[in-house]
Amino acid sequence: MLPSLGEAEQGEQAASVTPEQFEALNGEVTTLRQQMDGAAAAPAVEGLATSEQFNTLGQRIDALEQSSTAGAQQASEAAAAAQQAANGAGETATGAQETATGAQQAAEAAQQTATAAQETANAASAASTAAQEAATEARDTAAAAQEAAEQAGARIDGALAGFDERLAAMEQRNRRADAALAAANLKSAIDRGGPFMGELETYAQSAETAGSTDALREFAADGVPSVASLTAAWPAAEARIADALRPAQPDAPVGEQLLSGLRSLVQVRPAGPAPASEPGPAAALSRLDAAIASGDLAAWQTEWEALPQPAKDASADFAGDVAARLAAERIVSETLAGAPAASGDGGQGAEEPAAPENQG
Repeated sequence: MLPSLGEAEQGEQAASVTPEQFEALNGEVTTLRQQMDGAAAAPAVEGLATSEQFNTLGQRIDALEQSSTAGAQQASEAAAAAQQAANGAGETATGAQETATGAQQAAEAAQQTATAAQETANAASAASTAAQEAATEARDTAAAAQEAAEQAGARIDGALAGFDERLAAMEQRNRRADAALAAANLKSAIDRGGPFMGELETYAQSAETAGSTDALREFAADGVPSVASLTAAWPAAEARIADALRPAQPDAPVGEQLLSGLRSLVQVRPAGPAPASEPGPAAALSRLDAAIASGDLAAWQTEWEALPQPAKDASADFAGDVAARLAAERIVSETLAGAPAASGDGGQGAEEPAAPENQG
């Protein structure tokens, strides 16, 4: 039995559903086509379908074939589209799989990176801790070094202060030693009895005092008489003193004047100096002569100061030489005596320059 047109349309609509249904429908259409061809060739039988019915049925079959063909084409196109969609879906799935794989790989790389970063962070934390400990140790070391440097600086300052004091003391001793040596050289020059201007200037510079040498400058060009020269010049000075002490009377007899002159030439005195309490010209001359003989110029000057003015006037030049000699000896003796005490060690460890012996 042939399906109705509505059923065919429904079948057509149903054929558009799947390619398998379209193939089944095509088979049925082919069978109907064969049956129609066979029926058209057979003679008309009463009760069977007429030619018009067959034509109508053929038109419907043609329409059904066309619909089937269109449905098949649509099915084919749908199948192709479905295939393309499936291919696209496969490609999409493949891409998605690749993306997933890449994402997995990226996730694994990220995990590895995170692990490495964590390890780096741990190492950095350990390094920071070590650096902090090293910095703390360095600060402690620096503080200890600073304290040691300050202590060393304090010791150095103390040592330098001590060195400065010792150096100043040494320089002072050297200056005193130079002054003492210059004084000794000055005394030697004075003892020789000749000029001593060079030695005097050297002493004045080393002693750094000009006032103590002013009394010697008037004698420096010609020198100060030595003890020997004073001893040699004493008899003549003594005779002048004796004449002044015992002058001859102008109105005395000639014999007495002659004896007075003889007494000035030949003087007889007791051995040794007369006592200091003994008065008279003879006693005074005795004490003056003993002072010269012993080299005690200070005692001679003291005794000479007690003479009458005429006797002093008669021997003023000799007394001036004695005074110059005493002044020179006093200046040199004071300088030599002060040199050890100025050495800074109480005179110990610094030898006093020995004064040359009198060369007269």
